[in-house]
Amino acid sequence: MITDELRLLPARAAHFIRRHPVRKRDDYAPETRLSVLDVLVHCAPVRGDAFVAFQLLSRRELPGSYLLHADVVDDALSVLDRFAVTEYECEQSFGPNWQDVVRHAVEAAALLHGHFGALTRTTSVVDSRRRLGAWACARDAAWEAGRIKSWYRAQDAAWERHFMDEATVREDEQLCADIATAVRDAAAAHAVSDLVGRHDFTSAHFETLLAPWRTAAAHLLPRGDYCAASSTVSTNVRGRSG
Repeated sequence: MITDELRLLPARAAHFIRRHPVRKRDDYAPETRLSVLDVLVHCAPVRGDAFVAFQLLSRRELPGSYLLHADVVDDALSVLDRFAVTEYECEQSFGPNWQDVVRHAVEAAALLHGHFGALTRTTSVVDSRRRLGAWACARDAAWEAGRIKSWYRAQDAAWERHFMDEATVREDEQLCADIATAVRDAAAAHAVSDLVGRHDFTSAHFETLLAPWRTAAAHLLPRGDYCAASSTVSTNVRGRSG
């Protein structure tokens, strides 16, 4: 899962920032402001890698995480220059199931960016008691395992916040909210799949969180790749819960 593109992304971001120096606060218009995430998205050949890398970097208290200003750019560059994307960093950021978390984040980014309007409406996952119960059990399992930060970080890596801007919400508020919930719930499920059968988190809870995104994305993802990944995760979960 750690491709050359992902491994090289922090260095590429640092190179881009050096080639395009950050202006002083009084010299730029609001629309020209950049964040580290903006730079990562610009430099990433695979869009989802940018969101994964940003969450990996977030553990380092990256300065200028939102808007790069001249007074923090040197600190940001220092972090980017020294950071190495490794299996250790991925596990520390997303937990032991980091490969499934990263795979989901990359797939979700590709579909949300290229096919957002084509995603099917999920089955009323918002305000669903069953879904909320499953989410709470997953959260409690993550908390009891000492992994609550990585659990939330996995969800942040999968969902692009700009899809909740006013323009998107006006187009179809319910669809946007449903897909946001489905994407984040799937990430939440992947992050704690190894805890199924413990802490009151069951395989039924896992499937409840994963099913809406499967439904929304199944007809857009390459069938063989998606089914193989889903089958592997489900088989592992059934094995642990059994």
